[in-house]
Formats: sequence, structure tokens, C-alpha cells
Amino acid sequence: MGAMVRRAVSELSPGMVLAEDVLTPGGRFLMPRGTILDAGHLKSLTAWSLAEVVVAADVAAPAPQTASATAAEPDGDDGREAAAAALAERFACFDVAAGPGAVLYRLALDREVRRRLAAGPVPEEGHGSEERARRPVDPGTTAPLSLEGLLRDEPKLVSPPEVYLRINDVLKNPASTVDDAADSIKHDPSLAAKLLRLVNSSYYARTMRAMRGRFPAKIDSLSRAVLVVGARQLATLALGVSVLPLFQDIPPQWVNMRLFWEHSVGCAAAAQAIAAATGRVNAETAFVAGLLHDIGRIITFKQAVAHMGVAMRRAEAETLPLFEVEREVLGFDHAALGGHLLQKWQFPANLEKMVRYHHDLSEPLFIDEPAVIHLADIVATAMGWGGSGNRRVPPLDPAAWEALGLTEGGLAGLVPVMEARLTETMRSFFPDHQGPP
Repeated sequence: MGAMVRRAVSELSPGMVLAEDVLTPGGRFLMPRGTILDAGHLKSLTAWSLAEVVVAADVAAPAPQTASATAAEPDGDDGREAAAAALAERFACFDVAAGPGAVLYRLALDREVRRRLAAGPVPEEGHGSEERARRPVDPGTTAPLSLEGLLRDEPKLVSPPEVYLRINDVLKNPASTVDDAADSIKHDPSLAAKLLRLVNSSYYARTMRAMRGRFPAKIDSLSRAVLVVGARQLATLALGVSVLPLFQDIPPQWVNMRLFWEHSVGCAAAAQAIAAATGRVNAETAFVAGLLHDIGRIITFKQAVAHMGVAMRRAEAETLPLFEVEREVLGFDHAALGGHLLQKWQFPANLEKMVRYHHDLSEPLFIDEPAVIHLADIVATAMGWGGSGNRRVPPLDPAAWEALGLTEGGLAGLVPVMEARLTETMRSFFPDHQGPP
């Protein structure tokens, strides 16, 4: 990158470029080198109480435009009035007056202002549902459903793919070796390629630097990937990624699949960051739970079309989160359905519970693990990272916030890390950003 200089965080300004990875005071990865700093990054660095970072001395990235420097901004308050109006529907069910709610709203508002300056107004995901919501639905078609009945009616979900079974065998066997973990994955070239791209991402850069000299910096084999991530951790990642191709092909009138996977990856990135920061659950397990947290909704969109039509219309009319209306119309929500499927497929019990209870923390005895996905889903929805058919940020359960032990400043500092991870993971898993092949 050329000449580098160490600067105090207080001296940084938007447009500067990180010349070295940034770690938290506890040694966790925070930001990759090459990051072009913006206002969100600067807030994150300050929130972590970092004294200084290394930036490029000879690389000048253009600073983000301000409202006074662009003619694209329609109002004189940095676009905040228009941005706030755009966010009103998204935050209609969420308390933004104080605490973590106020933090997320401020970050979402800042992001919306920046996005509008860069691209102009874009409708919120889900606006296409307005015409659908006006269509009459025969009440007789919304008879009670059962979890098992929905899964039985989708042939692809009767049993998981063969590669999943091989990986699950490795996870269940405490005597499994590095070679066993690699062998369970290598027969699926697409899965192996996704995992190698993931392990070569900046998230694992610090681990690879610590192992420098043991093998080349670029990880080009599954055996080496196991050494970087860990056998069980890589198998857990593979377990989640291996089933993604089963969950697609939703009719476009229900939800945009690109946005659905962006939301899922956003939740995964948020869950991984929260898990790493709090130590409540293994980071790779949290990532997979976040990736799969809404798979139950895909099943309902395909197998319970009339019911979801009623649910989405009511959620719009009554200004409610979609999961609450699902419980009334279906008899259960998408989280319970997704958890039931993972239990049926014998996913690790903690991963299944993280999916099943991310909207219902009153049920499990210990809430630390599902609380990670509960907050991650809220962050992903609040920040507008894709969408899964639900237009409103779910309410934050105070018990989840307390269980995780995060501070408001800590949450603010994690969001830029999550967003960088989202971008990188979408590039690793879904190069065309259309979802799994």
C-alpha cells in the first residue's frame, strides 16, 4: 500500500484508508486494512476507546460528499427529514426513544442519508406487497396448519442432502479428525469453494497471520482451512451452507430473493459479531443460526400461500411485525417452523434453539444463545440489510439485552464491523448477489 503513518483516532477523518487491520483492545478483529473510513467507522473506533491506528500516507480516498457539496439533496437538513420519513414505517413497532433503540435508529438514519445522497430515494423492501394485500382471500382457505404437515408437503425437505449427512456425522463424532472434516466437504465442489472463499476473508486474517510460516497466506485446501477455523467450526459452517440451495424459488410476488439472502447474511454477520463480542456462543455457530433464522418463512411462502396473504395484509393494516400475525393466522411463526425442521434434521441442539426461539425468549430456560439471534435480526432489519417480507423492526426484549451484557457504545461500535462482514460474505457466498446456486 506504500507509505504508512500512525495517527491518533481523534485525528482521523472520512476518506482516510486503513493500512493495517484494526483489533479491539481484547485482540478481536474489528476492521480490515484497505477500509475507507467514513463517519460510522470513526464512531466505532472511538467507541472501542482505541488510541491510534495505522493509515496510508500516500493513498487519498475521496471523502464522502456532504449535503452542501451535492445538488442531489432535496432538503436543507442533510436529507435527514426525508430519510426519517422513509424510516418511519420500518421503526413503527420499535422503541427509539432511548437505549439500544435510539442507537440503532441513529445509525439507520445516518445510513439512509448516505444512501440517498449516493443513489436517491428507493422504496422500502415490501412495498410491492400493497397490491397483493388488496386482493381478497377466501377465509375458507386459511384452515389451521401443522408444522409437520408443511414440511411433509415439500419433498425436498423430507430429508437433507447427502453432503449434510456426511458433515453431521463428523460433528456428532468426538473422535473426528482434521482429515475427516475435510473429507466430509470435499465431494461437493460448490460448497468447498464457498468455504475456502469465506476462510480467505479478512475476518480470519488475524488467525492466518498468527500461523504465518506454517502454510501460505492464501488458504487453498480444506485441510488448511480446518487448521485456521477449527474442525468442528468449519463443519458447522459447512452444515449451514450445505442446505441453502434447498431454500429458494419463492414466487417473486412474495419476496425478492436477493433481498432475502442479503437479510439472512446480514443477520449472520451481526450474530457472529455479537457472539465474538459477548462470548455467549461460538461465533461460527451464531453465523449459521443467523444464516438460517428465517428458513421457516421460505417454507410458508411456498406451502401456505393463502395464509401468508392474510398475514401480510393484516401486518400492513394493523402496523404489526409479521411474526406476531403469523402466530394468529398459522398457529405458529416462521421461527418455530424453522426450528422444527432443524430438529427433524438433527442439527446441533443449540443451533436449532437459536433459530426456534429468536422471537420468543420466554420459552427456553437459558436465553443467552437465542438472544444473540434476537438482537442480530433486529440490527439487520433496522439497518435495512435486505428483507424477508417483514417491513418492521421487531421489538427488543429487555431480557435479551440484559443477557448479552452489551453497552450502547459497544453496539454502535459493532455495526460498522457487521456491515463490512455482510459485504464481504455476500461476495464470498453469492458472487452474483442472487442467492445460492
